[in-house]
Amino acid sequence: MNRIFFLITVLVFTSCQSSKQTTEVSPIPDWVKEYPISNTHYVGIGIADKSSHPQDYIKIAQQNALQNLMSQIKVTISSQSVFLQMDRDYGYEEDFKSNIQVKADDILEGYELVSTFNQNNEYWVYYRLNKSTYFEKREARISEAIEESKYHLSKAILLESNLKDRYVNFVKALSVLEPYLGEPLNTKFDRENVYLGSEIIARFRSYIDDFQVYCLTKKINAMVGSSVKTIDLAVEYKKTRQANIPLITVSKYLELKNYQSISNQNGVFTTSIPKIKSTESVQNFEAGIDFKDWIEEGTKSPFIQKLFKSVKTHQIIVPVYVYTPTVFVKSTEKHFGKEKNSSNLRFAAESALSKLDFTPVSNMQDAQLIMTINADSEKGKATNNQKMFTVYVDLNIQVKDLQERIVYSKSVHKIKGIQLDFDQANSKAYQQVANQITDQIIPDFVNRFIIE
Repeated sequence: MNRIFFLITVLVFTSCQSSKQTTEVSPIPDWVKEYPISNTHYVGIGIADKSSHPQDYIKIAQQNALQNLMSQIKVTISSQSVFLQMDRDYGYEEDFKSNIQVKADDILEGYELVSTFNQNNEYWVYYRLNKSTYFEKREARISEAIEESKYHLSKAILLESNLKDRYVNFVKALSVLEPYLGEPLNTKFDRENVYLGSEIIARFRSYIDDFQVYCLTKKINAMVGSSVKTIDLAVEYKKTRQANIPLITVSKYLELKNYQSISNQNGVFTTSIPKIKSTESVQNFEAGIDFKDWIEEGTKSPFIQKLFKSVKTHQIIVPVYVYTPTVFVKSTEKHFGKEKNSSNLRFAAESALSKLDFTPVSNMQDAQLIMTINADSEKGKATNNQKMFTVYVDLNIQVKDLQERIVYSKSVHKIKGIQLDFDQANSKAYQQVANQITDQIIPDFVNRFIIE
């Protein structure tokens, strides 16, 4: 009897436990069923799939909730913000707006976790942020940033003796305001009410406008294939030469080699052209101040760097007037060891030179290059029964400059001509020589003279 009672008791208890487990299901909270609306708080709801992210679903849900919360904080751009001034000049509205949003998101604080919810493979997170608290903290941050910005702006204005430090402080003054550049940033500076972002840009432009670059080297004339050893540029600030100013030179055609990266103690920056490789008659290069390193010292923000790079410094265009060399061509043409009064090879060379913009001259005194052509033919094999006669021509071409330096040399041996007798074969061989001069040797000479 006691045994039967015990079994009944166990069954009843087990049944009750099973019933309790079946009925204890977490109810779905109201904030999951319906998105909360609040006049006092920003709300962020995030969800993550646990099966897709078994290791980090909590972190992903939290991130989604914060993104949802931040999307409700609308970024507005004041009509007095620095944005309008910069967009008017450079037109990157979307870049500006997205950067302001990102920076606003980076400093989001004061939000609180309200609740979480688990359901099957779903994990939910509920964040909220008090609107009053958010704006109070934001205003405090703006005030703090304004004071720090004014400190750097004052240093940028007052450090007359150090141009680099002034530049860096202009960059820092705007960089600390980056999250708030959409705001008017109205404050008192230098005894005047100003919109701080716009004030920084205006004063920076005035500072930049006092830099000047000019070329000390007078008209630059150079022969293609030659070098220009020194081209001197000067840098001034308020009409006074400045040392340690970084310059940059760029060109479409010219390869430039700078002797230093900054102006020397005399405010001079020297560049050179190792070799002119294009026959364009006028080849320009641009010279300007390169503030890249100074900008990077002032800020690591790509957006602020881009903004300061867009404020153009003084640049100059320096023309280099290029001419092609005059060439005196002389030829010695021997037929079977005997010199003939012939100029066919000289004419072929002069024609090819003209087509490639080099100038043949008839007077050696007018020449910058002397080209000497030597050719001699010799009889080869004769097959009388087939009436085939072969002649070979050896060719040597050498080009020297006015200092007797060899700038080009080429030898070709056994250029062959075959015809019905030796004289015709000789003519054929010399025609082959002329063709080779026109089609191969002169283009090769011009290319090597210019490029190598």
